[in-house]
Amino acid sequence: MPTALPVVQLLAGVLSALLAGFYLAFSLTIMPSLARLPDRTLVTTMQTVNRVIVRPGFVVLFLGAPTVAVVALVLALVKGATVLAVAVGALLQVASIATTVIVNIPLNTALDRADPDDADDIVRARAAFERPWVRAHLVRTACTTAGAVALLL
Repeated sequence: MPTALPVVQLLAGVLSALLAGFYLAFSLTIMPSLARLPDRTLVTTMQTVNRVIVRPGFVVLFLGAPTVAVVALVLALVKGATVLAVAVGALLQVASIATTVIVNIPLNTALDRADPDDADDIVRARAAFERPWVRAHLVRTACTTAGAVALLL
């Protein structure tokens, strides 16, 4: 009897790999570039990014990767298939979302409140944002990348 599992698992792996690539590009280019710029530029740029990023393409990757990975895991369990790689992949995709919700989004929200015309506020906002956001972003990049590999095995 044919099963949707291989197709769903492949889709989960591809979505995860695309999201990992997006995160990696951000880690390799955007954040190092912003790190070299003045406080106001980093803050206002990230405020803009945080508003622009919530678009259909990103939402499909961001929510689709973990959702489809969990669906693949459920299908594997129902089928009685070997689930280790799918379970690891799904767990890592969910961990990536959790990192985003627990760390990155609250930091983005706090940064959004910074007044770009108040120099002291901008300095404080950057100091509170940059290092913890980059660390959490590296965690979600690693989770998403490793999860993609597990799903594509």
